[in-house]
Parts: sequence; C-alpha cells; structure tokens
Amino acid sequence: MSKTLRNFGGRLLLVGCGNMAGAMLDRWLAAGLDPASVAIVDPFAAPRAGIAHFASLAEWKDTGTGADWVMLGMKPQQLGEVAADLAPIATGGVHLLSILAGVSLADLAARFPEARAQVRILPNLAARIGAGVSAVASAGDADEAAVTALLTPLGTVVPLADDTAMDLVTAFTGSGPAFVFRLIESYAAAGERLGLSADDAQKLAMATFGGSTALLEGSGEKPGTLIAQVASKGGTTQAGLDVLDEDGQLAALFTNVLRAARDRGRELADIARGDA
Repeated sequence: MSKTLRNFGGRLLLVGCGNMAGAMLDRWLAAGLDPASVAIVDPFAAPRAGIAHFASLAEWKDTGTGADWVMLGMKPQQLGEVAADLAPIATGGVHLLSILAGVSLADLAARFPEARAQVRILPNLAARIGAGVSAVASAGDADEAAVTALLTPLGTVVPLADDTAMDLVTAFTGSGPAFVFRLIESYAAAGERLGLSADDAQKLAMATFGGSTALLEGSGEKPGTLIAQVASKGGTTQAGLDVLDEDGQLAALFTNVLRAARDRGRELADIARGDA
C-alpha cells in the first residue's frame, strides 16, 4: 500500500498532540498530508505551519468546522475531561481513533457510541521516521482500507482481531523503544566503564545495535541462528552470552519489565474510567 497521503481526503482533528501524536502528525505531513485538512486542539502543542491550532474544543467548535477523523492523543487520564464535549462531534461518519494506553474499545464505544467506528491504535515513536509499528483493532463500521492507508506511512501495520492483547502490545511495542534506548545507553556506559571514551562508546553501541537489527531483518533468519554465527564454543562471545543466559535472568528481567508496563496500562484504564 502507498506510503503517501497526498490523496487523503478526510478532515483530521487531533485532540492532544504530545510526543506520540506529534510524531505521527509530523510523519503524515512528510508523507503529503495537506496541513489545511488538520486541526489541533492542545494548549501546549508546538505550532506547525499551515495547521489550525486551538486551545480548547469549544474554541474549535466555534469555527463551525467538522471532522471525519478524530484522534485522541492526550493522556489517558484526561479522557473524562474531554469525552462529554467530544461525543457530539464523533457521530455519523466519524472515525474515532485512539492512541490512549489502557483505554479499551469497549471504553471508547461507551464514551462515543455514535461514532461510525472506534479504532484503537498502538504506535511507537519510530513512526516519526516511518519505521514504527502500529497495532490496530476496531469496533463498529470501520473503513479498514482507509485506516490502513492512514497508518501505512508510519511503518508496519499489524491488524488485531480484537483488543484483548492491547495492554501487552502497549508495553511490548509502544514502550519498547524506550527499553531499547535504555539498553543502548547501558551498553555504552559499560564500555565507558571498561575504558572506552564516552563518544566512542556511544558511537560503537549505536552502530552495533543498528547493524545487528538491520542484519536480522535483512537475513530472514531467527536470532538464534545469527547468534550461532557470531559465537564459537569457548570464545569471547560465548563468555559474554554465558553471563546473559545465566539462570534465565535476562528473559526474567524482560518479563518483569513488560509486566510492569502492562499493569500500569491497566491502572491508567481504571483511572480513565473513574474506577480509581
């Protein structure tokens, strides 16, 4: 599917335009989205050339314009603040898109029952350069082809049958870039502790992680196959792997990391619903 949005005909309203929503918008603009078809409601978002910017929904509604696509990009705990004002807008043919962690399709359907469809999207920050991954699930009469066309410029699109796994996906791919950045940061810090300069350690760490990921993706091999090509019995690589693999501690660590992020998503959902 094409990665250009030059022929995208809908009007898009972004309610909240923080880091993630802003990354998506910047990529859409780079892919040819007409700025005149976009409006932002967010008192703190950075201005973008050609895009109408409003501090509140009331201010936007005073213009008398409508939207075909409404995307929720604020903090999940702010949903209650905007839902009442937004529900009368998200009616008829409007697709209600949400990137709110922990807010389920059932929650969205309850808040915005008159929308044509409720679409839950879990992107990640690499969408900014078109290398992200977006898991998507929908309820209602979603135009799946149009949704996919909108998300394709952001990177890989993974349709899900429903959103039962979304809390885990949020942790796995949405939070994932931060975990990878922390790994790179820690890898570089370890190199520095053992004698590399800070600049050299950073450059070498970035190149090592970037090159390894590119090799894995391009080879079509499983990670274990490539590990075997690098590590030889009794060699330096195997000595390091022995530390990583000891007692399954690395897998256990990441299990705990993902569990913590997933459970926090569920807590945020409770807050958004007013249950906590």
